[in-house]
Parts: sequence; C-alpha cells; structure tokens
Amino acid sequence: MGRFGKPETLIDILWQCDVAVAVDKPAGLSTTSPPGTDSLESFMRRQLGRENEYVTAVHRLDRDVSGVVLLALTKKSARLLSQQFAARRVRKTYLAWVNGNVAQTQSFPENLPAATIRWTDHVRKLPDVARGEVCSPESPGAKKAETEIAVVHYDRNADCTLLRLSPLTGRMHQLRLQTASRGHAILADPIYAAPTQTLPQHPQWQFDTIALAATQLTFHHPRTGVLTEVLCDRLTEV
Repeated sequence: MGRFGKPETLIDILWQCDVAVAVDKPAGLSTTSPPGTDSLESFMRRQLGRENEYVTAVHRLDRDVSGVVLLALTKKSARLLSQQFAARRVRKTYLAWVNGNVAQTQSFPENLPAATIRWTDHVRKLPDVARGEVCSPESPGAKKAETEIAVVHYDRNADCTLLRLSPLTGRMHQLRLQTASRGHAILADPIYAAPTQTLPQHPQWQFDTIALAATQLTFHHPRTGVLTEVLCDRLTEV
C-alpha cells in the first residue's frame, strides 16, 4: 500500500451523483488542508473541473489512512450528510492488519472468532501533540469510544490478524488506540505500534504506511434518502 504519488495521479471515484461523490483517498494525502496546500479536496476540485465550485469532505481520514471518503458538491448535501454522521446513521467499516492473534486474547461468544464483539473504552487527546490515550471515564477530556470488531483471518506464519472494525463513535485515532491498548497495534502505525515491530516479509505486505483502510461506507442518499453502500477493498488476506 503505497502513498499518494505524483500530482497528476487521478483519484479513483467509487460512486457519484449530482450532489455528492465518494472516492478512494490514497494514503499520504490529507483529507482537508488550508488554502494553497494540497489535499483530497483540492485535488478533487481540479479532477472534477470544479475549481471555483463547492466541494467539501463531510468526514475525514487520517493522512496515512486510505479508503472511502464522501464529499459533498453542494452546501445542502453537505449539511444533510453531516447530520447523518452526527446522528450516527452512517455505517463505517475498516480493515486492519494488527499484531498478534486477536481471537486468543479477546472474549468472542462461544469462542467463535467469526462473531462480532464490541470494544468500549474512554479516550482523550493529549495536549499539544497529535496523539491520544485510553483513559478512565473520570479523566479530564475523556470521551467514550465504541467499536464493533470481527476477526477476518489470522496469519499464523506472520502472527498477525486481519480485523474488520466498525466504529460507532468518531474519536481521534479511535481504532489505532483501541487496538494498541489491547496489545494488537495496527501494523506500521508510526505512533502506537512498538518501534521494534517487524513487518512480515510477503509480497502483499509492502506497507509503507499504516495497514488500515476504510473499505465500506453506508449512508442515505442526500437527495433521495435511498440507503447507499460504497465499497473499496484495499487490504487482502495473505
């Protein structure tokens, strides 16, 4: 999974209508940025020929995380889609390769790793740095973080697990914090993975960025209200 390349590289469009577009954001490109600085928004304005028109992302992915991002093409659609995110009516799904055997350390129903369980924590942002921590509910700035997880595949040779993660809340670095705090840091995470972590030697493991991707987004069409699902498969089993 490489980073975003040359400025002329086209960004894959996964779904579009007259008022919104969903794209596959590459790793290494910020979702938004100040005027004059490259971002997903600025590239899509140029790619869509809308340099002087409205294009805004209604949610964000971390710079080094790839996958589905939804952009609004009108102020009305931006408002309607943002309301869905705020009301938790949008279903977000990620895939992540993490260290260790998650099925052995987590309590799945009847010891079935294919089942879905929920992680509930409290997290907070640390002052003056782009980093968070899991904390007690009473800690200043603590916010509840909930994620549904399921084991997709365990690679015995690499001792790594492919997880499907569906966050129910939207805290900073939520998935990265919740996996790392349980001893299963996401591979190649520059902040929360152990510095001594060794990446598996395999053709499909050529990560030069965090092994986390947003692979599915389910929302209601901002104009028709029809339930809409956008898929983007970025990580695969080895």
